[in-house]
Amino acid sequence: MTEPRSSAERRNAGLAGWEESAELVRKILDDDAAVHAGITGPGGSGKTTLLREIAAALRAEAIEVADGLDALAHVDADGRRITLLIDDLERLGDDDIARLSALVVDGGPHVIAAFRSWPRSPLAAELVERLGRQRPHLLLHPLLPTRVRARTSELLGAEQPQGLAERITELAGGNPRMVDLVVAAVRDEGWDPREAGPLPATLLERLRHRLDRHDQEFLDYLLALAVGFAASGPVLSTAPRFSRSDLHELTSRSRASGLVSPDGSPLPIVRLGLMQSTPAHELWAMRRELVDAMEAAGLPLGDSALGLSVGGFRDPRVARALVDRGDGLLLTDPVEAWRHYAAAIDAGTDAASVAGRRAQAAWSAGDVRTAERLVDDVLAGTGHPDLPRALSVAAATWARKGMLGRAAAAYAGLDDAGAWSAAPLAAVCFAAVGDIRRAREAYAAAPDPEYPGSSQVAVSLMAEGMIAALEGAADRGLSALLQASSLMNESGETIPLPEVPAVLAAHVAVNAGELGIAAEVLHAAGEAVQGGPAFRHRLRLTEALIELRADRPARARALLTGVEESQRPLGLHSEVLAHAVRIGLARRTDDLANLVKAWRAARPTVARMPVDLMGLPALAELVIAAARLHESHLVEEPLAAAWKLLDCAGRPATWSMNLHWAGIQSAILREDRAELERHSEVLVDAASANRVSRTLAEAGRVWAAALAGQVDVPAVERAVRELAAAGYRWDAGRLAGHAAGRAAEHADTLQLLALARSLHADHHRDEEPGDHDDASELDRPDDAGLTAREREVARLVLEGKTYAEIGSAIFISPRTAEHHIARIRRRLGVTTRSELLARLRLVLDEDEDRSASRPAPAPAPIPPRRPGSPNP
Repeated sequence: MTEPRSSAERRNAGLAGWEESAELVRKILDDDAAVHAGITGPGGSGKTTLLREIAAALRAEAIEVADGLDALAHVDADGRRITLLIDDLERLGDDDIARLSALVVDGGPHVIAAFRSWPRSPLAAELVERLGRQRPHLLLHPLLPTRVRARTSELLGAEQPQGLAERITELAGGNPRMVDLVVAAVRDEGWDPREAGPLPATLLERLRHRLDRHDQEFLDYLLALAVGFAASGPVLSTAPRFSRSDLHELTSRSRASGLVSPDGSPLPIVRLGLMQSTPAHELWAMRRELVDAMEAAGLPLGDSALGLSVGGFRDPRVARALVDRGDGLLLTDPVEAWRHYAAAIDAGTDAASVAGRRAQAAWSAGDVRTAERLVDDVLAGTGHPDLPRALSVAAATWARKGMLGRAAAAYAGLDDAGAWSAAPLAAVCFAAVGDIRRAREAYAAAPDPEYPGSSQVAVSLMAEGMIAALEGAADRGLSALLQASSLMNESGETIPLPEVPAVLAAHVAVNAGELGIAAEVLHAAGEAVQGGPAFRHRLRLTEALIELRADRPARARALLTGVEESQRPLGLHSEVLAHAVRIGLARRTDDLANLVKAWRAARPTVARMPVDLMGLPALAELVIAAARLHESHLVEEPLAAAWKLLDCAGRPATWSMNLHWAGIQSAILREDRAELERHSEVLVDAASANRVSRTLAEAGRVWAAALAGQVDVPAVERAVRELAAAGYRWDAGRLAGHAAGRAAEHADTLQLLALARSLHADHHRDEEPGDHDDASELDRPDDAGLTAREREVARLVLEGKTYAEIGSAIFISPRTAEHHIARIRRRLGVTTRSELLARLRLVLDEDEDRSASRPAPAPAPIPPRRPGSPNP
């Protein structure tokens, strides 16, 4: 079979409809029978261009082509069949249609006719139907972004980004003619269609030139569609301007013109051109007609209201519709709600009347500062109609700052104002500050709605769970809080809250030793964006603190980094939590320099930190760090406030045991045996009410004995395993390391080190001599000739650690640490200690420069130096 003009095929690979047209060319070249075909598409879809390319391909094969009926008589076919190409068939008169119909026969020429769907006379419609009997009409579809990108790259002379092609496709609706207009503006005027702004002058002029070819009635119809009239429905027929118009004809004409999308709405480029070039008074009149017509038809303005507000159009009906629409979006899409409220103000709504709504939208969207500013404006006045809503946002803002007492008072005052969530949220705040009596009273006073929504039930469960946990029913409290978190996730609603249920559930779960449940509920809440963007970082930081408890520092660091890279303000509550995570990371990796740095950065926040139940985990971390750095005096005041709060609440084990454990850790670091015993006794007394308390008390007793040199290996192993099972995995490894460093027998040391390594399997690897293959990552020398393990040892040498301390830190025996140091000396070619330290500083400085972006390794904590232990 003869191939038609392969070069043309390659050249037109991006032309709409070319693949199907090439098949027509093959049929004409290879078949004896006449080929009759139709090509259809709206204006600008490329019909004329396609006919031109078909003609060029046929002429390249020596086929005679007649471009129209008049040219037919001038073509010398020389006995061969002629190909007749007809453009704009719908414009032919009846006589020409009759002539053409006579040619569409088996013995006649090949006929390929292009036409629009409108206008079409009865004779033209009959001919179109005849052409479609032999083969389906070739329908030209809008260009896809891939073809627009190819076309754009061809016209601009360079490969263009996909984002630009997608934006051009969106503006032009894939219409080839409109695509070329936009690309010409990009080329000639340097216009970037991805940026917001008016159309450039040349593009607007060319577009207006095409629009002005149409009569005024049709232009009015397009303008009506541009301002918000629907192409279908009763509204257009209600408008006086179109009372005598043939709307069916106008609709058909618009679709055939290529100026509208398949759904009948104007192409975005056409809409922009009309709105930009139409005088303001004409736009105002058309918008007023739309509002009148929709009111006459009894239809809500709906989504049309937002478009009507653009350009300064003010109408009380539009303003009311925008407020109503904002109210409908407020709980599920606060960003769009804010947009509608802003548009309502532009349309004539009094800004003060929607200040409370805007404050709630800003809060729910994460813009807490704007919410606070709007709330302050409302509270500065008197008798505001939206005062309950504004006070609810204010209470959430105060809670974010750690002022839960003030928040509770605000919620309690709202109860009589009819805010459905006020009473249970007041109960949550009272519970958080340890006022269990007022928490019960507030919860008992909560109204019982006949048909509560998911958010209402979730808020009620939050209060129920907090009260139950305070009363000692930790399991019941956890169950209620988990249900509250699940309901809040499923509702998809965002309301101002003092705290999200996921954080409350996580704290209760951690105190019950259920780290897995805590991590799971926080992860699910993060995926659902529980509480909205305002709580995103709160959820991440709480999860990071739990990951530290679970001895997953890399995961905790990643969560903290995500928070630090955001510019969104945290609020005092979360600032304290962020500092606690930084300090905890440094402490658990035994990075003294970073610990000091993190502590110094935290000191101003510690001085003003709020004290409530949700802040106790962070306070516990700060208490231990303060003892490690000999600055316990800096946490005396918040610690005293915490114990006072817990005393008021009746010292509930669910909330107090973690702080007692921090007291034990602090006492160990300060070698204060009396303090250690005091906290241990309290935990023992609470064992009947909390299953984790006895574990902590026993671990503290074993730890104290080990520090005194009394290492009972079975007791240590039991305490370590129970501590890990209770959710204190890192502490368990630290206990095993301390005991190993003080065991009297070498076999006991190795046994306890093995236990510690098993707890840190995800972060550390054993390296007794001969344990690893030469291909091991730990044994592979770097550029300085040191393995990964040797670099760990080298860092600890520079810190002045003993063999025993090095072994405890990275879970190897002191003898193995000695072997490592001997190998380091040989690799670096040094003999004296001073030479060793100098070379190690140089090597590790270079190593830090190469790997500055990688987190430091996470060795276990170092026990206090044992008297008489040799320095390496």
